[in-house]
Amino acid sequence: NCLTDNEEKRNLSLGGHVGFDSLPDQLVSKSVTQGFCFNILCVGETGIGKSTLMNTLFNTMFENEEASHYQNGVYLRPRTYDLQESNVHLKLTIVDTVGFGDQINKEDSYKPIVDYIDTQFENYLQEELKIKRSLFNYHDTRIHICLYFIAPTGHSLKSLDLVTMKKLDSKVNIIPIIAKADTISKSELHKFKIKIMSELVSNGVQIYQFPTDDEAVSEINASMNVSHVVTLQQTQQTHSKILIHSIFYVFLIKKNNNFNVFTICALFR
Repeated sequence: NCLTDNEEKRNLSLGGHVGFDSLPDQLVSKSVTQGFCFNILCVGETGIGKSTLMNTLFNTMFENEEASHYQNGVYLRPRTYDLQESNVHLKLTIVDTVGFGDQINKEDSYKPIVDYIDTQFENYLQEELKIKRSLFNYHDTRIHICLYFIAPTGHSLKSLDLVTMKKLDSKVNIIPIIAKADTISKSELHKFKIKIMSELVSNGVQIYQFPTDDEAVSEINASMNVSHVVTLQQTQQTHSKILIHSIFYVFLIKKNNNFNVFTICALFR
């Protein structure tokens, strides 16, 4: 029987080695062997800096096709990459929203995004319902996080942004990011952030809030900022690419070297 809160817990000494002290090591070993899977959905207009931010966050140059501003509609382009750091493997899927916001009639721009998210949920459900299922080897494509890129207008959110985020907030964790924030002044940026948060609240849009029951996560939550600045240069020297990047705000974390992209990714597993 489980003890209630009012009952005293008895400390017992073991007669010998049992082995449960190795459970944490076993869990770590199992996780490293299986590898990790993380799926990011990037929503934003063409040329707003989605690919540049992904390249900078993961310190690599992903293969990206130039997207045209003259798409007939919105379609989603998933790309999966196998990354390795030391002995840890990460299967990373980046889903780009090609053509988002480029049409004259933007009324239904959010629908392909919603359909894609729903399809990934349905695919996983069908795998779970199989009599002979193999979730161990199954590539889970459900979206863990949506990075929503906001144009740095300095005024207010576009109707398309509000409608899209409202349609997505019940299906995925949304983190709004002001793209190319260095194109407006600091005072304008500060006012823009306040305006955005006010509009999100007044329109009932639920954005992701980091949990507060963990000290490290609480520190991240307190450091949240809705802007990022990324500059990226690529030069060719002795057949190698030198990546020079300057990040002032990344994943809404303000100048804190104690956290990196994988710290944030772990929160959404």
